[in-house]
Parts: sequence; C-alpha cells; structure tokens
Amino acid sequence: MTLSRQPIVRIALCLVMGLTLANCGGVPYYDQVYYEYGEPKGVYHPVEKGQTLYSIARAYGLSVEELQKINGITDPSDMDIGHHLWIPDRDRVVYVAPTVETGPDASESVSPEETIVPPKKPVPKRKETASTRKRQLMWPVRGGVLTSHFGTRGGKNHHGIDIGASRGTPIRAAGPGTVKFSGWGPTGYGLMVIIKHPGNLTTVYAHNSRNLVKKGSKVKRGQMIARVGKTGRASGPHVHFEVRNDTHPKNPLLYLSKK
Repeated sequence: MTLSRQPIVRIALCLVMGLTLANCGGVPYYDQVYYEYGEPKGVYHPVEKGQTLYSIARAYGLSVEELQKINGITDPSDMDIGHHLWIPDRDRVVYVAPTVETGPDASESVSPEETIVPPKKPVPKRKETASTRKRQLMWPVRGGVLTSHFGTRGGKNHHGIDIGASRGTPIRAAGPGTVKFSGWGPTGYGLMVIIKHPGNLTTVYAHNSRNLVKKGSKVKRGQMIARVGKTGRASGPHVHFEVRNDTHPKNPLLYLSKK
C-alpha cells in the first residue's frame, strides 16, 4: 500500500515547530542579548543589597513615581535583591551606592522618604593636575594597540578607550578590587566586567568573548578576568576600557601607567 507523502511532511513540520517553541519559553527578557538592534532604548538595573527605589531613581535622574509606573511597582519597599528594574532611555548601568543599613537587624528596604538626605553645599571641583593624575592602573591588555581615544567620536561621546588585540587575548584587572558586574552589559557592550576599586574608581571591560570572574569575586591587580572578543557592537576584536570616578567617565590615559 502506498502512503501519501503529504501527511508525512506535515507531521514532520509540526514536530520541528513544537520543539522550537518549547526551547523559546521561559527566558526572561533581561537574560537575552542586549545588543540586538530594534529593541527599545534602555537598560535593566540589577537591585543590590542596600539599594532603594529612591536611590536608584535618583542615580538615573528619574522620579520614584515614574520608576514605579514603568516597572509596575505598587509598594516601593517591595523589592528583592536581584530584581531587575527597567530604566528607559539610558545606555548604561550606573553604580548606585547602598543607602540602607545591611546588618542582621536592619531592614532590607525602606520607603523613599526615609532615605532622603539633606542636600549638601556644592563643593567646587578641583581641576586635575599632574600631581592628581595618579597612574595607578595597569593596561588591561598586554601588547594591545590603542585604536580609539576617549572623547567625542562620530558626534557621540566615547566614554573610554578601545584597545585592539587578537581574539582570546587575556584581559587583566587594571587594579585590585571587587567584581560588581559580570555578564551581558547594556546595549552594544556585549559581555562585560565591572570592577570597583578602593576609593571611588570603577573600571569597565567590554566586548569580551568570555568572562572568567563572577560578581562578588575579589581580584588582584593583573589577574586575568576575561578574554578579548567582539561581542556587542564591535567591528573587530578589542576591549573597550573605561575608568569612572564615582559615575563620571574619565580619560583612562590619565590613570594608566605608562607602557
């Protein structure tokens, strides 16, 4: 008896579609690749211990009410550590200092009113001089080539420098510190690592092919933390390296030791 090929083809197509749909379910939006084009502009901020809705909103220049509405939060104190808040119209995750006591007897979160700090008198900024430019950081890639400088590039601000190197080249911590982030970064950054150093300095390493450290890890100066790649919006293998004083981007060449 000869069977028609059409029912067999239909059955095979149904099986393929079923398996495909099964593999697409249950993936949180913030776990997907951030650098894909066509996504709404914004970033997901991971809530850390000691942070409040008020302190996060203030760091991004938003109101608490606006942040509540965007994320569907009815109670500002109802935020768990690890919760991801959608921050619209921003292109990077910023560091938010803890504003709540985190001891065993302290509450994990408080209302925004309890975290308001009286405004301080503005302190005039001191101009950076040769004496204040402590070249305390080491170059994150040995033998790399500086391919792009800090400042305006193509009409947009370039908040760091680009160091070209072969894919897989070790990326090393510019100084001792604690890993504050390791994973897919904001739009365009690809795989990235953020390290908080003693004082107010933070360094960023982006477009990595592979991260070798986890959030919370203590790292030493010169320790391998990732490998060079071109994830995110990158035309070739390199590391995008940023130095920030608090949340303000600084020219990394003022902080890097001479080669």
